[in-house]
Amino acid sequence: RLKPEMPFGEWMDFWYQNFCKPALRETTRTSYENCIYRHILPSIGQIPLNKLSQNDLQQFYARLKRTGRKKDVENKGTQLSDRMVRACHAICRSALEKAVDEGLLTKNPAIGCKLPPKKNAEMKILTQAEIIRLLHQASEEGYYELFLLELTTGMRRGEILGLKWKDINLNTGELRIVRQVTVKR
Repeated sequence: RLKPEMPFGEWMDFWYQNFCKPALRETTRTSYENCIYRHILPSIGQIPLNKLSQNDLQQFYARLKRTGRKKDVENKGTQLSDRMVRACHAICRSALEKAVDEGLLTKNPAIGCKLPPKKNAEMKILTQAEIIRLLHQASEEGYYELFLLELTTGMRRGEILGLKWKDINLNTGELRIVRQVTVKR
């Protein structure tokens, strides 16, 4: 069934379903499926695996960047974020690396592709006055403890919302993070 001349999309689906998906958390699965089934397969899935070139991938990433956005185009335009282009590349690279491991390819065409730069957003730090105002408003709305916990521990919102009483030791003040809440889209 697995042959070097099979369409890249077939390999990508096989790789995802058999090697990748079982080990992924649900939120990561959603992100992978978005890249694979919304972007990669429709655009370059028909190219034979053994004919897929670095140039094919490079052109695909350029198209993604220019016109890859599928949702909320009216408000955000057609450009896909650098982060999503990089995510699609990481998935292609992993799938192609496995094809090399399985003897379907001799080298990975994704290696050496030029990608949009990684940008770290500047962290915005609240002033003391803003923190006081935030906590005052949170107190009025019944969320004081949640916001205080977030501001003083560095916990993520999903981790805070996943807390249960059994996660805190009132004698030692120890708080254990053992689960998180995620939004299902």
